[in-house]
Amino acid sequence: MDLTHPETNISFCSDTPEPVMNSVKWLIRLLLVFFLFHFSFSADTITLDHFIHDNNDEAIVSAGNIFALGFFSAGSSTNRYVGIWYYQIPVKTPVWVANRDNPINDTSGILRIDGRGNLALFQGNQTLPVWSTNISIAGPVNSFAQILDSGNLVLLQNDSRKALLWQSFGHPTNTWLSHMKIGFNLRTGLNQSYTSWKSPDDPGVGNYTFRMNPGVSPQMVLYKGSVPVWRSGTWTGIMWSGIPEMEQTLLFNHYFNDTDGELSFSSDACFGTLLFKPTKLRQPLLPSKPLFIFGNWAQPQTSIYIIVRILQNEK
Repeated sequence: MDLTHPETNISFCSDTPEPVMNSVKWLIRLLLVFFLFHFSFSADTITLDHFIHDNNDEAIVSAGNIFALGFFSAGSSTNRYVGIWYYQIPVKTPVWVANRDNPINDTSGILRIDGRGNLALFQGNQTLPVWSTNISIAGPVNSFAQILDSGNLVLLQNDSRKALLWQSFGHPTNTWLSHMKIGFNLRTGLNQSYTSWKSPDDPGVGNYTFRMNPGVSPQMVLYKGSVPVWRSGTWTGIMWSGIPEMEQTLLFNHYFNDTDGELSFSSDACFGTLLFKPTKLRQPLLPSKPLFIFGNWAQPQTSIYIIVRILQNEK
């Protein structure tokens, strides 16, 4: 009902002075606008007016309730990080970490769109961000961030075109999700490689790196420090020569690109993820039905696995 409509017969008080009446009407209007705005933003987005606080344990969740973006602590650590995890798995399983080498030591973190249109993480009232997408955006600041069901966190221009400004898939940490790439682009300078956590309590960059090596016969290589410990072999057109298990599954489509300055590999791995987590061998690390294991290196008291596994609809 429009409280200002001339035909409305509702009155607040018959002897209320007109200035007071106007003040009450304006207050009600403001409250209505507040509540309508508060419940109108999408639960999977961060905008100029809607951000998330750590001290309220806030998060945004993808439209299909597959992934969440919010604050977490790793293992027994009390440090706070912004990350993406599987929303429906009871134990938080981060697949991407924003401030992996710059943790916040309290719960004052705020993740919001800053004055330049970047998605930025701030600690308390500090003016300099702990982490930011750190891109140059031309024109007026009008952007928003969204977490997708693919696990990709995207920064988009808030207009009819929804132009992609930045994406977490271009900046992997230790987990390779469906449609993510490993490789590099000579035109943009983007290098998509994967690095292990330092430990279960510290998601900072660890000793192991999984990346694409260029050359006449490109291949994926796992390094411990600067020493290669495993190679995928060369691309045959349908599989990597050093991974014969790839031939045993029809669930995935694989894409190898070596054109126009880009050298990359990706997979559509339905309901799957490639888990890159060098660690001491523990049974929970291994999925119940791995489709194939990229590598298994026996070292003193340590085995390292790169695994593709089905997370849903296992048969």
